[in-house]
Amino acid sequence: MQLPCSRRPTRRVAAVLAAASLLLPARSLLAQTFPELDYARDQDPRLSLPAPIRVFSPKLLPLWRQALARPEIDYKRLTADTIADAHRRGMPGLDVTAERLRRLLEGDDEHRLVRLSAAKALIALDVRDAAPSLQKRAATDGPDMAQFVEPVLAEWNFRPMRAVWLKRLEDGETPRRSLLLAIRGLAAVDETRAAAHLRKLVASRETPADVRLAAADALARLEPQGLVPLAENLAADDSSAGLVDRLASARLLVRHEAEAADLLKKLAVDPEPAVATIAYRRLNELGAQLALPLVEETLVRPDANLRRLAAETLVALPSPEHVARLAPVLDDPHPDVRKYVRGSLIELAKDAALHESVLAAADSVLEGESWRGLEQASHVLVALDHKPSAPRLAEVLDHPRPEAFVTAAWGLRKLAVEEVLPAMLQRADKTSGMLLEVNDRAFPWNEYSAQVEHLFEAFGQQKHAQAEPLMRRYIPKEVTFSPDARAAAIWALGHLHAGRPDEELAALLVGRLSDTLSMPPETEPVRRASAIALGRMHAESALAALRRFHREEGDSLVGQACAWAITQMTGERFPPLKPIRAYQGGWFLMPLEGP
Repeated sequence: MQLPCSRRPTRRVAAVLAAASLLLPARSLLAQTFPELDYARDQDPRLSLPAPIRVFSPKLLPLWRQALARPEIDYKRLTADTIADAHRRGMPGLDVTAERLRRLLEGDDEHRLVRLSAAKALIALDVRDAAPSLQKRAATDGPDMAQFVEPVLAEWNFRPMRAVWLKRLEDGETPRRSLLLAIRGLAAVDETRAAAHLRKLVASRETPADVRLAAADALARLEPQGLVPLAENLAADDSSAGLVDRLASARLLVRHEAEAADLLKKLAVDPEPAVATIAYRRLNELGAQLALPLVEETLVRPDANLRRLAAETLVALPSPEHVARLAPVLDDPHPDVRKYVRGSLIELAKDAALHESVLAAADSVLEGESWRGLEQASHVLVALDHKPSAPRLAEVLDHPRPEAFVTAAWGLRKLAVEEVLPAMLQRADKTSGMLLEVNDRAFPWNEYSAQVEHLFEAFGQQKHAQAEPLMRRYIPKEVTFSPDARAAAIWALGHLHAGRPDEELAALLVGRLSDTLSMPPETEPVRRASAIALGRMHAESALAALRRFHREEGDSLVGQACAWAITQMTGERFPPLKPIRAYQGGWFLMPLEGP
């Protein structure tokens, strides 16, 4: 029987499913949603493992060199691809394969796919003296080879290609893809002899649009001044048929100075965002004062890139008035725009003359109900340690959107205002009840668990003893509570009992640390937090268990937590871990007998 999509499974089935999901990386998923929110227990204490050392078997190179000499096409092709991949992964000594790769590239009797793979490997190895052979193959092996090789020859500034590219510009029959490669190559090497041909391509409506725009980009690089007349002619047609003209016009001016300002202002209000964005960006680069008259109109345009540019104008001209105008943009629909404004306001507040204006602006947004504004204003006020915002943040804990209520919980932990601890505990208790009882599959379980995590960490840091009964409910392996919320509760309990061992609590935590054989076993975050709490409590009755798991799992974070705990209680020091030698595998060809 299929379950209704709006309901969770029965409690028994839910228990099995949740238990099976205990090992899923919920924190990693939440980190993608809330990347700016840190966790106190990740830094207190800070545990880390040494980065592994990549090790490559000495048997690989002889094997690959042998494979390159075999007659089979796929052996040669896949081995060349493997060599390029190995270089990207940091394998040393691959230059000894260059000569054989060059012979494969130059071999007229080799399959073209072998030559293409050899070319890619030579380029990966940066074998620049293979440029003449690469040029030959770009001319004879078809568009796949040319598309890959010619941009690299431009990057290497291989001078013989200039004549080839210039000839393509002169030849009216050059295929479009080859013409684009020539235009971009000549621009990359700053070949000014191409300018006259590029002007003709830009001006001609008979030329394909992508070629015209590529020519405009190239011409703007080769002639950073003197293109205003051509750009004005192109900008004259404001109809839909003139869109490519206006795009080309804007692209021509990306390096021009003040003489292009009037035309840029006209293009910056073009109804087509692609045109307006190019022009507005250049105005900002020339001086935000030039773009300031366009700000009000641009801030309400549908295109996010333009709204971001308008915000950049205000940020570049800091004043209390412009800070107030930026405040509503904290609620912008696009995350990049609102996050940019948030970061800018935090920076502007470093100026004493603007500090109070920024606080007032963020406070005004925090009084609203939009989750976007609440999230960003919370970040601003927390970054500025504005403790008077704590009561409003406590109210936001009840907001329906996780972006608001999780950020509010994080912010309250950061601000550490004692007066709102009762409200925080009330919310943590309510959320815990929802996690136990709500049966809606659409319920944001991970997000509410994240809120609880931040609140529990706040209780531990501020030693809020009234929260202990609630946090103790999270110690057992109850499948409804996430491992990270349970780890936060245990970490906080360690702070509440710092230096004052509670034997009943210590026994429970030793049980969590030692639960490695049940099905499913206890999770790593809970075991690590248990070891840390035991050390912080100075629970000497747990020393035997801590030593055991440090001995058995010393090269893991749990083992390092045990070492930290032992040091807290006894003062004993442990040598730093040696990096793990991580042999690199997964290659097309590997030795049968191992490293």
